[in-house]
Amino acid sequence: VANMHGNEPVGREMMIALPEYLLKTYESGEDEGITNLIDNTDIHIMPSMNPDGFERSEIGICSGYDHKSGRTNNNEVDLNRNFPSWDDLEKPIEDLYKSVEPETRAVMRWILENPFVLSINFHDGAVVANYPYDDSDAPEGQVSPTPDNELFVHLSKIYASNHQDMFKGSGLCNTDNFANGITNGAQWYIVEGGMQDYNYLFSNAFELTIELSCCKYPLEDSLPKEWKKNKNSMIKFLQSV
Repeated sequence: VANMHGNEPVGREMMIALPEYLLKTYESGEDEGITNLIDNTDIHIMPSMNPDGFERSEIGICSGYDHKSGRTNNNEVDLNRNFPSWDDLEKPIEDLYKSVEPETRAVMRWILENPFVLSINFHDGAVVANYPYDDSDAPEGQVSPTPDNELFVHLSKIYASNHQDMFKGSGLCNTDNFANGITNGAQWYIVEGGMQDYNYLFSNAFELTIELSCCKYPLEDSLPKEWKKNKNSMIKFLQSV
């Protein structure tokens, strides 16, 4: 899932390039791993979860967190703060559907109606693989581990270690410093109502949030470089299903 924040569209472009690459490689028959992936795996791709926000965003603007920037949907809601959390586990699902935005509701149904195993939520503004929990009852800066913490760390390292520079963890974006290029969500900063926690708590899917680019909306000429950096990570993550 990409472009959840409308002004963070690098993942949107990756999710257009990825199926093209997979199908061309499959057609050529040159890569046994890709052939096996296409023959035996259901792959679902949503290039833009927030098309209205994307329409407001501006190319070349590297930051922005307000409505004007395109981050939020047309109702001025941050969709990555809009999902049910662990406080909602006992509530009827129909009540939860009614309490969220249309985009969130559509994705919630999609998640609950499909037996997804792995998932990625693509964002921009840093370069790191982030894993649940994003939410925490403890102060910010402390790990908020799921019961499957070791597996999440493993999956995060698969993405970061196959990326051209994410694994470095520092020297990439301002003063960011992430050991091995990964972080627990709440240890970085607490998010309540995020999609990756929702996937873990309400469905089968183990979701990571991947931050692709220091600049939220970089110029077009940077996209081939971003594709090269992330291609192997995306393939290895899919194959780890």
